[in-house]
Amino acid sequence: MNGDCTAVRFPCEYCDCSGISCQSRFPGSKVVWPELKGVSAPEAKRMIESDNPHVSGVIIPEDVRVVEVYCCNRVVLRVPVGNCPNGPVVNIPLIG
Repeated sequence: MNGDCTAVRFPCEYCDCSGISCQSRFPGSKVVWPELKGVSAPEAKRMIESDNPHVSGVIIPEDVRVVEVYCCNRVVLRVPVGNCPNGPVVNIPLIG
């Protein structure tokens, strides 16, 4: 599916935190994955969802705008435009 990302809609669990500031909501679970920057997005998604079963990885091209709303049930994985969904993650994945 090189160059093709289907828009995924899922319910947002609104919160007032992102990244490490969400740690109190997820005791004992990861909330930031700096080691996954550069990893293929499908593999990063699998690892994130395994590390923290309360969140879903969402793969999107880096040129797609994301509404500035904190969702504590998502981790955005940005990939190069034209290499979605299989490209490397270009951001540091974090909850929010």
